[in-house]
Amino acid sequence: MQDYAQQESEFQAGIPPRLVSVFYSAFDPRTGPKVVFEVPEGSIIPTEKSIPIIDFDSISEYIIPKPPLCGHLVNICTDSYKVMGFPVIIRDNKYDRNFFMFNLSFVFDRGADTSSYEPVVRKVARVLTSLEIESEFLSNDSTKYYMYNIIEQLLEDLNSYCECQIPINSANTINLKLFPTYRNPPPVYDYHVPICTVNLEVLMDDNWDITMKKIATRINGIHHVKKIAELADVDYGLARKCMEHLLYYGCIIIVDIFQFSNVYAVKPDITRIIEDESIQSECLSYVRKPGTMSPSFAKLFSLYCLLKHGLTLKEWVQENQVASLNIDIRRFISFGIIKGFLYRVHKYPVLPEPHNQISKLPSKLRRLLNGKHHYDEICTMEGCSARELDEILGDEPEVKFIWR
Repeated sequence: MQDYAQQESEFQAGIPPRLVSVFYSAFDPRTGPKVVFEVPEGSIIPTEKSIPIIDFDSISEYIIPKPPLCGHLVNICTDSYKVMGFPVIIRDNKYDRNFFMFNLSFVFDRGADTSSYEPVVRKVARVLTSLEIESEFLSNDSTKYYMYNIIEQLLEDLNSYCECQIPINSANTINLKLFPTYRNPPPVYDYHVPICTVNLEVLMDDNWDITMKKIATRINGIHHVKKIAELADVDYGLARKCMEHLLYYGCIIIVDIFQFSNVYAVKPDITRIIEDESIQSECLSYVRKPGTMSPSFAKLFSLYCLLKHGLTLKEWVQENQVASLNIDIRRFISFGIIKGFLYRVHKYPVLPEPHNQISKLPSKLRRLLNGKHHYDEICTMEGCSARELDEILGDEPEVKFIWR
């Protein structure tokens, strides 16, 4: 569940990373691989005033590589940075040694997700290759100095606007645009509960898949995926795929099955909401019952902090007289899960192996009592409630429980 609580920040990771540097290098017949132009100055070539962020000599064999690597996307990682390039070799007897080799390289922070830049790097390499074949744009001394202006505009425009348009001559222009890439959503299981972040009925049109339409109308923030599939009369597997599709586009988020027997606890980073007034305001409006006045945020914060291991939601409600505070408890818990400062403590039943063989429990259920399946999963598979599962397992004194 913690993975889903982080999904908002994960999807934001689709924003293209910031370029640290761009440099153009070529093979010099006399000196070998050489950085010809760089932006910003001193980022790759040492100067009296600056120390380069990358030691070019240590990676030059991959920037201007052996011919088998040419024509392929190449990523090189240093301690702090990632370099992406597409080395090109053009064979022609008009060149010294009968070939011309170059590479336009892009530098990012080492941890950056650079997948959105891959088509851009390939396209720039194709354009420059065409320019060189057509007019010797890169090897001719009268035109190759335009490369500095090109990489300078590349760095500035891609960082500022995620796109750029660079006219080269009357017949050629470099047009580039970065598109955000999103990670595949985590798998959706039958026991997950989807909550809509948008009005799906407004988005729905005649072009929507019939199964998706049936699924979308059954999402209410209460039913789990298996229940939704049954109500919509669709295959469980198709229901999960529809949910993953909606999750990918940010139309839903996933929470756990709400029950008063659940146990929740807060994460240390709950303190961040004390400094964020927008989250506080959002919390107050989200958790209060319609037509009522909610408690102060200070009260809500203290209630969150009182959730802990070993305390069920029912016990928490009774101890703190929550029923009298005009709070929608389901939404109160969902808000904490969605924002990532609250997490579910799951209950895992375990039946030790020696007793597993002599247990009177159905074999299908016994196989699930290995500490790898929590109550939500087992109850969904068996079609029973947590209370019913407690009664079934209560007849097996050897069953132990792990909370995590």
